[in-house]
Amino acid sequence: MEAAPALNRMLGSSQREALALAALARESAAAGVEQRVMHLRLSAIPSNHNRLHHQRLLREALLPLLRPTRARLYDLPSGDLVAVSPPPGEHLDLVRAVMQKLLDGEGEGAAIAQELRLPQQAAALLAVVESALGMGAEHWPAAAMPGGAEAAGAQPQAADILAAEAALAQADLSVHHRWQTICLLVDGGPGPQPLWREQRLPAADLEAALLPGQSLHATPWLRRRLRARLDKRALAQWARPEELRGFSPSGLPLLPASLGEEEFLRLDAALPSAMRPQLTLGFSLPDILADPQAFAMAMRFARLRGYGTALDDLDAGLLPMLPEDNFGLGTLKLRFSAALLALDGPGRAALEAALPAERARVVLTGADEPIAIGWGWERGITRFQGRVIEQSLSPP
Repeated sequence: MEAAPALNRMLGSSQREALALAALARESAAAGVEQRVMHLRLSAIPSNHNRLHHQRLLREALLPLLRPTRARLYDLPSGDLVAVSPPPGEHLDLVRAVMQKLLDGEGEGAAIAQELRLPQQAAALLAVVESALGMGAEHWPAAAMPGGAEAAGAQPQAADILAAEAALAQADLSVHHRWQTICLLVDGGPGPQPLWREQRLPAADLEAALLPGQSLHATPWLRRRLRARLDKRALAQWARPEELRGFSPSGLPLLPASLGEEEFLRLDAALPSAMRPQLTLGFSLPDILADPQAFAMAMRFARLRGYGTALDDLDAGLLPMLPEDNFGLGTLKLRFSAALLALDGPGRAALEAALPAERARVVLTGADEPIAIGWGWERGITRFQGRVIEQSLSPP
């Protein structure tokens, strides 16, 4: 889709070309149309070169190569050139060869002539356009930059999100539920003693099912919107009479804003006051920082109504940076990783100094191997969650 006529009149020709290239990237991603792209990063040529001279030489060399093909050349505001061609696009290999010849002896041709593939690397091409328009690569995650977009996928459009939400409204989420038990496990004790069970809906798996080949990595606000829909579905299920009849101590990770939604208020009204302390509401650090006002309101509500609370799934490396009161949350759920085993003396000391003095408030998650249990015991942690715990609870 080209820019609107009024916008076209306000933009220079290179800006219009950049918008046209962005539209092509999005259309290719939406329709799955394959294209070969050659990004000629003339803006990366060192300042001791004459960029304008090289750009003129390149255009003179490239146009005869591209004219008999269906390829198109885009001039970007940054001075970069982008050639796009349907496959097989062998002439783009000639473009690369010309670029290397022009910079022969400088060792820069291969780095400056970079190839991308659509639709797989649409996010990377959009990053190129945004940078050329002066928005800067710092606005893009590393996975969206050239070479990393395969893992990220294309960014979904509004229609994709609406379709995903419609599908989510009808989907049977029970097949995606994952339950894990938090247990007390004391060195030399009788074995794991269940404390509460936690239900999770793996958002990454659901995103892959609802938005195949696409990624919300570069649009955290869209990810939170989809998460909010997931929270609503989970809470609606929890409020069913048959679920409440079998209620036992449980944990539920939520967005802070979800406590103000109708679905949570319905669950709150249905739960007897004696049961509310048995429900631990978990909030992750990214969600707290993304919406501190909603988190403050959620904490006031949770305290007023008597719910348990937890800082959920915290990377242990961030622990020394947290406020001493743990944001007022009752439980700290610390994620175990192999990196903890490699900490040097000062790193271990900083981590242990940041642990709550009352170790009963700490749950070590990601306890998938026995070494995680040993690491926790060495630090006085006796509450664990992970595969090794689930295996211990399973009947032989």
